[in-house]
Parts: sequence; structure tokens; C-alpha cells
Amino acid sequence: MSKRNIITNFMHLPVLVLIEIFRFVIVSMTSNPNFLTPDPALDDFEDLVDDLETKHTLALSGDRQAHENMVAAHTLVLENATLLALYVKKKAKGNLVILTSSGFPLTKIPGVPQRKGFRVKQGENSGDVWIVCSAYPKAKAYVWEIYVGANPPIDESLWKFVKATTQTKTGISNLTKASTVWFRYCAVTKDGMMKWSQAIDFVVG
Repeated sequence: MSKRNIITNFMHLPVLVLIEIFRFVIVSMTSNPNFLTPDPALDDFEDLVDDLETKHTLALSGDRQAHENMVAAHTLVLENATLLALYVKKKAKGNLVILTSSGFPLTKIPGVPQRKGFRVKQGENSGDVWIVCSAYPKAKAYVWEIYVGANPPIDESLWKFVKATTQTKTGISNLTKASTVWFRYCAVTKDGMMKWSQAIDFVVG
């Protein structure tokens, strides 16, 4: 019996990545004999995903109300995705084949290369840095986290989410000059989040 499970924390992923993941889930679960009575119903979940995509497009205009509508739609999609994932877990009972057939990304999936191509360099202004990693095959996004301290944290919860991007390079501003900052990233594919990279440190100039 597999110990792998459904990933339910999608909060930090870009909206467009979420939409692609959930559309894959809908296709995978439709007419799937392992999931005859999805809760919520797939048609209802698809309507929510469609609504999120529409409201995300409208929010790109910068309109405040459009942004608030998108946030509300985003929250509703995440809530229902969690309910659907819990339904899958209940039906699968730990069976890896059934879990995989749902289309939901799983935990304990293959990791990214540890240090290859991962580096930090000083930005033009004091307190600014650029972080770069090598492209991961079929990655849809990259999630970046930092920790300020002489040594990397023992407690995973101490890592601070910075941003999620679709590029392998991003800038971070307003760090404290002369501070030691640790950086790590993970790639996101249609299968979900890969393992976190090995952390690297950098003294901010």
C-alpha cells in the first residue's frame, strides 16, 4: 500500500497553473470507474474553474472590483478542490494506481536537481538580488522561498514564501544589507510541486 497522498495545498501556485492542474483532474476523473459519485460534482467544479479563469482575465485590467471578484472565485475553487481531493483519498484508500488516475498531483514526487544551475547574484541596488535556476522539464511555474539567518532553518515552517513565477529567474528587493539569506525553490508541473531544491546562502550587498 502506498504512503503517497493527494496534495491539497495549492494556495501559492499561480492561478493559471491551478487552472491547468484542475482541468487535468476533471478530464482524468470524468467517466473514471474509480470515482462514480465525485463530491463536489465534476460539472459544478468545472463551472467554478471556468469562472475563475474568466475573472482572472478581467482582473488583469487592474480594476479593484475585478480583482476582488477573482480572489473570491480563487478561494471558492481552492475550497472545492480540497473537498474533491478528500473524496479521492477516501475512495483510493492509499492505492497508488487509483490516486494517480484522479489526475491530482501526489506527494513525494521526484525532486529537482540540487545545485546545478541554481545561483544568487547581487542586484543593481543595495538589498536587491537575482535568483536563477535551471529549467525543469515541462515545468509550468517555480515557487521561491527565503530564510534570513546564519544557518538554514530546521523547522520547515520558518521558510518564507516570496513569489511564484513562470520564469527560471526572478528578483527580490528590500533585503537587509550584509544579512545572510538562504534561498530555495521548487518546480511545478502538471503533476504538482516537485521536491524543494537544496538551499543556498548569499550575503546581501
